[in-house]
Amino acid sequence: MLLVVLRLVQGFGAGAEIAGATVMLTEYAPVRRRGLISSLVSLGTNSGTLAASALWAVLLAVLSEDQLLSWGWRLPFLLSFALMIFAVWLRRSLKESPVFEQRPDVVDGVALARDEVESAIATADNHEGSVLAAGIRQRKGKAFFLALGLRFGQAGNSGLIQTFLVGYIATNLAVGRSVPTDAIVYGSLAGFATVPVIGLLGDRFGRRAVYLTLSSLTTVLAFPVMLLITSGSTPGVMIGMALGLNVGVLGLFSLESVTMAELFGSRTRFTQLALAKELGGILATAIGPVLAATLTAVTGSWWPIAAMLIVYSLITFVSAYLAPETRGRDLVRLEDAV
Repeated sequence: MLLVVLRLVQGFGAGAEIAGATVMLTEYAPVRRRGLISSLVSLGTNSGTLAASALWAVLLAVLSEDQLLSWGWRLPFLLSFALMIFAVWLRRSLKESPVFEQRPDVVDGVALARDEVESAIATADNHEGSVLAAGIRQRKGKAFFLALGLRFGQAGNSGLIQTFLVGYIATNLAVGRSVPTDAIVYGSLAGFATVPVIGLLGDRFGRRAVYLTLSSLTTVLAFPVMLLITSGSTPGVMIGMALGLNVGVLGLFSLESVTMAELFGSRTRFTQLALAKELGGILATAIGPVLAATLTAVTGSWWPIAAMLIVYSLITFVSAYLAPETRGRDLVRLEDAV
């Protein structure tokens, strides 16, 4: 029960941290390199995945099963305490972003409440009043649901590849129990090249074009990737997992950081981004592994996993198709992009 409570607390904290880091990096970045710099959020998450997988691989290699089950599993939790100390120091040293300080609804470093903004609109000149009114009176919702769809595909693919498949491979395939964990480690290492490259491509060709390409690739590669993973050979598992992780998870995460931030206006960016990320993540990752386990048990085959990867990726494809191009958008604007 304590582990479940701690995991829930960690989940709430991690969600807020990712949203906050995304907003801060995006609002600090120069316009022409916004995609590249915002993608570094993905590298932070990828580093955590890599460190956790690497540590687990070491524990599997050096501890017996009895040692692992009795006390070894506690070590990653205890070691994370050092990160907390660093995190607290980092937050105490941060300053507000230039975008926050330039917002028309911020006075002396404090954002005005809604009634204060309405009063300011009434007394401001035509230009300033129209800028404030555009942000405060815009009907919200469209950008949020588009962001939710963008997040749904990436989070769903992540839950299947980084969580469900690790257990599925170890249980159902005739490979060593460390093979799927090693595959995630190698895939995460490759992600240190994938993430910034996708960020650069987003800066060069726009967010929508790269989003549509990546989600299409994931859809096309779903069955080939699963054929590689279920081939029973260690190289096949390694290549399939690394390919699925980099195209369907890390590549989309790299784009997600900047695109979702650009979709929202500066007044509600943090709140809407955090809600879209976490609601999308909860819905996709809560349903995905459970549904995949049920379908694979009923069918006795792996094809439902490939089908779910396709469905998740198509949700992202449709959301990207319906979304406006946000590259170069003025982040100081209070209203959403759509």
